This record gives sequence, C-alpha cells and structure tokens, in this order.
Amino acid sequence: MLVPTLGLLALAVGIGTTWLMASGPTVERDPDARFWYGFCGFCVLAPLVLGAVLLDPWAGAGMLAALACTGLAACGYLRRAAVLRAEADARSRVAAEHLALEERHDRVLRAWGRYELDPAAAIENPGMNDVRVPETGELARALARAERLRRNPPDPGPGSTAAGYGHAVAELESAFRRAEQRLGRAPSATVRPAPGAR
Repeated sequence: MLVPTLGLLALAVGIGTTWLMASGPTVERDPDARFWYGFCGFCVLAPLVLGAVLLDPWAGAGMLAALACTGLAACGYLRRAAVLRAEADARSRVAAEHLALEERHDRVLRAWGRYELDPAAAIENPGMNDVRVPETGELARALARAERLRRNPPDPGPGSTAAGYGHAVAELESAFRRAEQRLGRAPSATVRPAPGAR
C-alpha cells in the first residue's frame, strides 16, 4: 500500500514541477525560475523514488518509467498550450490594430462626406467632388483602395493584409489633406497626418 501511495505522490509532484518549470519563468519574468523549480521538484521527488525503490525495486523502476512518460506528456501539452496562446494573442493584437485603422478610415469618410452632404460646403468647394482635379482623383483612388483592403479579414500571419490596409489608410489621410490644401482650405482637424506620411 505504501509503494502505490509513493507512486501517486511522485506523479503529482512530477506534473506540478513540469508545469511550474514551463509556466513559472514566463509569469515571473525570471530566467532562473526554471532551474529553481526543477531543483525543488527534484529534491521532493528523489526521496519518494528512493523510498519506493528500497521497498520494491520493480515498483521503483515502474515509477521512474511512469514519471518519464508523464513528464514528456505534460511538456507536450504545455508546449501546445503556449503555441495556442501565442496565436490567440497575435489574432487579438491584429484585430485591435485593424479596428484602430477602421476608426481612422471612418474619420476621413466623415470629413469628406461633409463636402457631399452639406450643400454649402459643396458649392464653396466644388473641386472636392470633381475627380478631374488631380488631388481629388488621387483621393478617390486612395479611398477605393482602402475600402477594398478594409473588407479583407485581418490575418496575423506574415504578409497579411493588415499592413497593406494600414498603408492604404495613411495614404488616404494624406490624399485628403492634400486635396483640402489644394482648394485653399485649412486641413481638417479631425484628419491628422500619420507618422511618416507624405
């Protein structure tokens, strides 16, 4: 009865040690934590295994094999969980960036909509709706490109459309400001140039 009890305790300690060695350094941001968790786990495991071997050598050997298998399985599970967590974090970050870009995109649309929906603004600034004006034509092209990329769902993988959409929104903001400046108006306060934008 004592040997099976020692075996169960050793398995529990082994699983706990493996989990702490895998998750402890990340949570505590301490590179030495893995060593100390492993060392403490070994100090607890060694007497349990030694006691089982002294009571029954075959049972002790079986306990060591079970510990090794359990440790490997726990490591595989924890590694897979870490990969899934990193992928979820990347998806969440990309979705937040996409939402921020959509807000900037909407600000430009609202600012430009003033020239289409407000008759006084349309009469005062007819060039803002005339794509024959080079700056307004460039604005219309930038708007079409941003709208096309906006419909694509964000993808956290390399070469995703998120970077292309961000560039398109920055170009749209710059094109809108240039169109307003071309018409002799002060640029809209709601549409600010993105860092590094032309």
